[in-house]
Amino acid sequence: MLTEISYILSEASPKWPTNPMERYEINNSISAGDVCTTSSVYHHFHNGTHVDAPKHFSKNGRSVVDMPIEDFYYTSPLILTISKRKGEVISKEELQQHEKELEKADILCLYTGYADFRDSKPVEYIDNFPCLSVEAARYLRTGFPQLKAIALDIISVDSATNGPPAGFPVHKMLLDEVADGNFRTLLLYEDVNLKKLVEIKQPIQAICAFPIRWKDAEAAPVNMVAIS
Repeated sequence: MLTEISYILSEASPKWPTNPMERYEINNSISAGDVCTTSSVYHHFHNGTHVDAPKHFSKNGRSVVDMPIEDFYYTSPLILTISKRKGEVISKEELQQHEKELEKADILCLYTGYADFRDSKPVEYIDNFPCLSVEAARYLRTGFPQLKAIALDIISVDSATNGPPAGFPVHKMLLDEVADGNFRTLLLYEDVNLKKLVEIKQPIQAICAFPIRWKDAEAAPVNMVAIS
């Protein structure tokens, strides 16, 4: 069974407050008498379900195009439910309770439940949402060589309140290719519909998250699909 766990993009998609808006334009329309219908979009790469590559927070980091396609395909997914409310933080200690499972995982999907009201309360969804602690990010990056990526049901791994003034330390810990002298980074998927993932009854066999490859881009929209 295939289950899409990316959100559908639209001009109403919730976004980081300072990101540009999505824009959809009809260029030609059959209903207006044109021979065909064509359209264009203006899309900000960090709106909607997307992947952050190292270049997002590493000066000389790899772009989405530089990453091997195998890095976007996962055969040992681990889905953890760690319920969080507004402003709460996923800690290293909470992750340590699942260390044996983490040792086998190539992608960690962290479901906080905060996105359950993404559509019904979009303003609250982008306001002081839960985040990952720097210590938890370091623990995941340095402790599990099989792990390739993290996916979350929130729009940013850094706090909307504390992240910007601190220079987005969680992003840097996961993506900066020189952080702690550790070249191996973790890809980061944000704004993922993990509620659909945890509701799947069968074991998840694989997750595909292939990006749109735009030359030199630091991020990309993805259509994430779980295979069960």
